[in-house]
Formats: sequence, structure tokens, C-alpha cells
Amino acid sequence: MPVAVDPITHKRLVLVKQLYNQAVVQSLSQHSIVGRIMAIIGLDLATETVLKAVVASLEPSKVPSDSFQALVQQAETLLVASNFNPVPDKGNIQFVHMVRNDAQHKAKYPNEADVSDCRTYTRDFLNKMICEVWNLSFEKITLTDLVQHTKVKDFLVAAENALATNDRQQAVHKAAAALTWALMSVKAAIVGQTPSFASAFLMEDTFGQAKPDRDTYRAFERMQETLLYIALGMNYADYMHFRQIVGSIMFAIDGTPHYSGMKENLTASDAEFVVGYATDVVVQIESRVGDLDAPFGREYWF
Repeated sequence: MPVAVDPITHKRLVLVKQLYNQAVVQSLSQHSIVGRIMAIIGLDLATETVLKAVVASLEPSKVPSDSFQALVQQAETLLVASNFNPVPDKGNIQFVHMVRNDAQHKAKYPNEADVSDCRTYTRDFLNKMICEVWNLSFEKITLTDLVQHTKVKDFLVAAENALATNDRQQAVHKAAAALTWALMSVKAAIVGQTPSFASAFLMEDTFGQAKPDRDTYRAFERMQETLLYIALGMNYADYMHFRQIVGSIMFAIDGTPHYSGMKENLTASDAEFVVGYATDVVVQIESRVGDLDAPFGREYWF
């Protein structure tokens, strides 16, 4: 019989989803050794966290083991004793843990194929384990519960629903709208505001003649954007990868989003990355500025 999900367990499962999403971002957004290693660590940590949640749910008085191998055995013993199936995909999660140990302790770095396999193995394990014990779908554990802003949350919920039905374009559109709105909401509070329809600075040349300078204005806008990302703790390379997929988005006066330049032939990985990345960054932004409508306790207009 499935175990009821209490508030503490729910927080643990949300943490598992956060760890998995972060690993997905690392695995898909960076083509570096460090990015691949961080992805593997995140995937392995997601597995370890859900195993500890299993132990805590089935035997609250028992302290989960710190050793991975002992933790797997501890969880399996409790599962069998509670009439559940044994730990699923043990060989696969052991492989992920081995890849992590090789990277950390033997300087044997994972290649892209290793990361792809580990990601698939971890996702499958989490789906099976969470369904077995709590009768929940891992895919339906949503980080949008952590988002406070109603409009942004609605965009993200729509994105997750689209992702669940494999509507990749809709998932990317809604996730892009959510993150773009969040960034627009806090921009003025951090880097100041520029006129909506401005396109150039009026610059005076050496002969005292005033001329519009669009290049300088665009450079200023780029500096504003870069400062905004830094202030919010965003990884610039990850955000650029996000933009390469979603293209450009603008909002009409009534708040309706309009899209252009989205990547053609979206893959399932593209859509998963965009939704996971947008959700994680929105949660991060709210944790830094508070209310998106009044960042740092003050209302700004954009």
C-alpha cells in the first residue's frame, strides 16, 4: 500500500526534482568537463536523496546510512519488509554512482554518452521508485509550487502540462514567457529603466555635432542585461543556451506574449531543458528579490 506524502516528504521529493533539473541543465547547456561532472554529481545526489526519503518514510526512527551502498541495502530491506518491490534498476544507479566516483576520485571524466546514459538511468529510477512507494509520478512533482507570482506560475504550469503531453513548442513558449516576464519585472529595480521606444543615444562628435548613435545604445543595453544576470546569480552561458532555443519574446500592452526565432525541430531534451531552466531561475529570482511586482519591497514599472 502506498505511503502517504506528509509535508516533510513532499519537500524532500521537490528537492529531488530540483537536483534532477539542475543536473539536466548542466548536462545540456555546457560542453565542458566541469559541466558534465556537475551533472553526474547532481544525478547521483538525486538518487541518494530519494533513497533517504524512502528510509525516512518507511522507518522514521532509522537514520539513513551515509554510505551509498549501505543506503541502497537499507532501503531495499525496508521496502521488502513493507511488502514493496525491491529497489529498482540497482545496476543502473550503481553505474551512475561509479561514474561519479571515477570523476571525483580517479580523475576519469565522463563523456557526453556517459552523461546521457546516466540521465536516462536516473530519470527511470526516480519514476519507478517514487511511484512504487508514494504512488506519485516523478514527472508530476512540480517546482511551480515554489513560485509565488501568479502570472509567472500560470505560464510555468502551462509549460509543464505541455511538456507532459510532448507538446514541445507550447512547453518552450510558456516557459520562455515565464522567465522573460520575471526578468522584465525586476530589471528596473536592479539596473534602471530605459524608455520603451528608445533606439539610440544622442552623441556629440569632435566637431560639436549631435548625432544618434545606435551602436553605443545597444552596447549599453547589453551591459544592463549582463549586470542583471550577474546580480541575479544566473549563469550567462546557460541563459544563452536557453535563448538559442526559445528565440525572442515580446509582450503586447495587454500582456500577450509574441514569439519569434524559436529553434526548429525541437527535441525532447530541448523542451525539458527550457522548462527546467526557466522554473529553477524563477525560483532563484524570487528568493533574491521577493515579490516580483515589488522587488526588494518597492514597486517598479516596465
